[in-house]
Amino acid sequence: MISLSDGKFQLSVRSACFLMAAITIFRGSSFLLSKHLLGTMEPLNLLGLRFLLAFLLLFVLFGKKVIQTIKKDPAIIGASALLGGVYYLCMASELCGLRFTTSSTCSFLENTAIVMVPVMEAILLRRMPKPVILISTVVTVVGIGLIALYGNAGTGVGIGELLCIVAALMYAAAIIITDRLSKKHDPMTLGILYVGFMGILGLISSFFTESTHLPQSGNEWIVLLALAVLCTCFGFTLQPVAQKPISSETAGIICALNPLTTAVLGWLILGEALGASGLAGAVLILIGLLLPNLHRFRPRSRECAGTTTVL
Repeated sequence: MISLSDGKFQLSVRSACFLMAAITIFRGSSFLLSKHLLGTMEPLNLLGLRFLLAFLLLFVLFGKKVIQTIKKDPAIIGASALLGGVYYLCMASELCGLRFTTSSTCSFLENTAIVMVPVMEAILLRRMPKPVILISTVVTVVGIGLIALYGNAGTGVGIGELLCIVAALMYAAAIIITDRLSKKHDPMTLGILYVGFMGILGLISSFFTESTHLPQSGNEWIVLLALAVLCTCFGFTLQPVAQKPISSETAGIICALNPLTTAVLGWLILGEALGASGLAGAVLILIGLLLPNLHRFRPRSRECAGTTTVL
């Protein structure tokens, strides 16, 4: 339930779970939409246009807040540039990888970042990961191996799968950097600015390495706008709202919808199939993603009907 009380926006936990699920599903669909556009556009060209369009839309909506924040905290520009650079490497690897593998394989591999983050944090903090994290990592790595085996007929990891794994590493690094920077700077302004930096880096690199051009048909424009508005603006601006009333464990479980959404849509629309080994690998990756959170997840009555204030 969503309500307004004392001038503050109220969002129930049930509504927050539905909103988080919708955000995750839209993000899962982004692999499919990107795969469609890569038939006529080159990856860096697509990256630049998608994120610059998203930035312009976000700036129209929140430009006054962004300018005020920059005046109070000029260092946020450098922080946004750093984060934008890491996310650019992630998205560039993802889009280039999508040219050589299926959207479902790319999504499953990239979302292994959820398991990589605690492992990388443990390395940075010089402490052993929890046993459940080690088990999840092993299960996930086996799943990656099975997906790669399917995609390359037993010949090993191909260029597409390798780029998706690089994207996962960059995504995990971006999550860790975001955690640090969001505690020092306004997270919403940080998110808007780094989207802009991603778009700028995408177009600059496309200009020097590709044949940069705008979409050539109405259908391409519709798909690009869907990527910019639904998969970028929607997720970046509403995910903090969705996550506030629910636990991080609950949010982590819901995020497993991402690769599932991509796999189902890829099968229904593009005719993609993971095959026997690929399907087994996908199941293992899902288990690896969910395992660290399932043992802590306990349904509570308050988390079904509670209401929390969202600023």
